[in-house]
Amino acid sequence: MAKRVVFAILLFALVFGAASMAGCGDALPGDAVVKIGSIAVKEDAFNQRVKDFAGQYGIADKATDPEAWSAFEAQVLEYLVTYNLAAQNAGKLDVSVTDEEVQAEVDAILDGYYGGDQQALVDDLAEAGLTLDKLKANYKESMLLQRVYEKVIEDVEEPTDADIAAYYEENKDAFQLEETRTVRHILIKPANSVADDTTSEITDADWADALTTAKKVRNLLIGGGDWTQLAAEYSDDTYSASRGGDVGAIEENGEMVPEFEDAAFSLKAHEISEPVKSMFGYHVIQVTEISEARLETLEEARESISAQLLYEKQGEAWLKWLDSMKTELGVTYREDMQTTTTVSTEPTVTTNDSTGATVEEESTATSAGQTITTTDTTPTTAAP
Repeated sequence: MAKRVVFAILLFALVFGAASMAGCGDALPGDAVVKIGSIAVKEDAFNQRVKDFAGQYGIADKATDPEAWSAFEAQVLEYLVTYNLAAQNAGKLDVSVTDEEVQAEVDAILDGYYGGDQQALVDDLAEAGLTLDKLKANYKESMLLQRVYEKVIEDVEEPTDADIAAYYEENKDAFQLEETRTVRHILIKPANSVADDTTSEITDADWADALTTAKKVRNLLIGGGDWTQLAAEYSDDTYSASRGGDVGAIEENGEMVPEFEDAAFSLKAHEISEPVKSMFGYHVIQVTEISEARLETLEEARESISAQLLYEKQGEAWLKWLDSMKTELGVTYREDMQTTTTVSTEPTVTTNDSTGATVEEESTATSAGQTITTTDTTPTTAAP
């Protein structure tokens, strides 16, 4: 857990070493990739930072995927521009971060994840190539950027009722609720598949035994057996076994493996299925509730629409401010660094759990300035 905490910190915090930036006159120094106001970002330090962040994000190296690498470099560069615009305006906006506030954040990590053991945190940081001082610098910079953002967007007004109603009318398709079914199941895996580390081959006899057990469980349920008790006793799905087999509400959208989904959406409410075979074993399934497809009402959607519209307005205000600061301070890119495009550079990882659900985990690398136009209105403090 502790190491995952450190990795999470790396994803949202950025170290700015003294060697990475230097004051300069109007001209772009020959060893710089960009100049923001009077600050130039040197090429060597920029390249090292790209390399470090690529390792943290699992980005393919330049030789493996030149296009993704180039896009990733652009994201890091744009983050540096965004941060420096914010930092050079912090005083005007009466924004600051004290060492005491940073220490409070570090103390929260120590107390929440390390039981106050500072050496354990230091050891984890060292594995990630960081020190405690760099961690504090990370926090100070990310907190400063966040506070500048909050100052910039503080006067953005809430959307009006008319705005919300207009958005609803123009985007009704987005408020169509699909049919959902609340499902519970008991999974019986064939022998030799229960242990994740097994190397034994599952035989036809294993499958036959699993089917026999699944039929027994179904008969017990039809006879009035208690789902909570039987799921705890028989189910090999550790996710749902302790909850009486409850999987929750599902849609007919491929979230579950096909056999499970087809069975769940062919059952009547409270009907108990025959054993259903999937790659995981035999499922005994019951639908406990059916919610028919319908259009979400304006009142139901009001809160989410309001949040979305406010989110967009804040993003527009932030981008407008960044553009005005670029004009006011001046931002000069080296000619070959002009194109800055934000793309998703991490792959989607697909895994299956024993309920039959397909779980997708997507990590999208974005820069602070660019993120506003795509997925977030707050300045992402990770680079990229």
